[in-house]
Amino acid sequence: MPHSDVRLSTVIMTHPARADRARALADELAGLTPALVVDTGGPGGGNLGNAVRAWAAVGDDATHHLVLQDDVIPCDGFAEQLHRAVRARPDDAVSLFCEWGSRTAGLVRAAAWQGWSWARAVDVYTPSQGLVLPRQAALDFAASVTDPTGADDLALSAHLRATGRRTLVTVPHLVEHDDHLSLTGNGFQGLRHATCPADGDTPVDFATPVAGDGLTWVPWASWMRVHAEWFYCGDEGELAWLGEFADTRLPGGLRKADLSGRFYADLAAEPALTGAVSELTLFEYWTTCFMLGLVMPDPVHAEPGPLAERAFATAFPGLFRRYLPMTTVSALRGPAGRFAATAFRHGGQAGLERPHAGWYAG
Repeated sequence: MPHSDVRLSTVIMTHPARADRARALADELAGLTPALVVDTGGPGGGNLGNAVRAWAAVGDDATHHLVLQDDVIPCDGFAEQLHRAVRARPDDAVSLFCEWGSRTAGLVRAAAWQGWSWARAVDVYTPSQGLVLPRQAALDFAASVTDPTGADDLALSAHLRATGRRTLVTVPHLVEHDDHLSLTGNGFQGLRHATCPADGDTPVDFATPVAGDGLTWVPWASWMRVHAEWFYCGDEGELAWLGEFADTRLPGGLRKADLSGRFYADLAAEPALTGAVSELTLFEYWTTCFMLGLVMPDPVHAEPGPLAERAFATAFPGLFRRYLPMTTVSALRGPAGRFAATAFRHGGQAGLERPHAGWYAG
């Protein structure tokens, strides 16, 4: 289909307890004429049943279908930016958000450093707070669900992987998550805000490469385990909740024992961090960011892109939102973001064959 031929239908998924918020969001996006799809299921069944109805509600003339959850905050100039993004990637699933502690968040930060506007989604689930699918993909997903219980993001991921359709996340994100009490049992995860929120309505150039293309192992420090680990993210096979510890896939000379001197030198430049977090834990945080730089297919740019500072400032909240008071997290966003960015730069400019065969397909 020609890239200019994008016609969107829009649905807002909601629950009777939050219908007022959904109506307010619909009023804000009146130019997209969103319809509301209200969850009629009983408690404890998850949101998949409502998601099936939402994805089946494709407009008669639509080429693409947008489903928004009722707790998102659209960026300035949302409709225009949305159309620009979909025109640039009309055959992909386009996600408008990923949370700051996700696996995908690392690739968003890498994209921001490089000045790119796309990151590949690599989590077990598909980030679905705001998601666009091509028309037939939306209908096929709705028709594929035989048991409408559970979480929509897991079902979407399984279906999109099975059908070979990749999911890309916009950088910056076109929606923010107005985090409130979760209706799907995710409250224990702590605050889940955007990795790289948009700021203003300056048009985004979506004609850029995609961070994470071809990657089969992605580094991540889980907000549950707080260890630097590798997680499989290839196109074939299953994605796992647990990863492999850092040294299992770090090359000789770049294992954790080899990195300690560089870590301590970087930490000395940000002394405020050690007053809140142990050196041992900060080493896991730093190592993950170093590994993220290592997996870049080419040496990273010497100077970061304009969104890099914003994106790296969310790395610390993303990892520690369950363990530290948010006042502490907020106060340390600046130094912790610089610390993470410095580690990424070290990894991105380290001397090794790129793309490293141990982390890429082919």
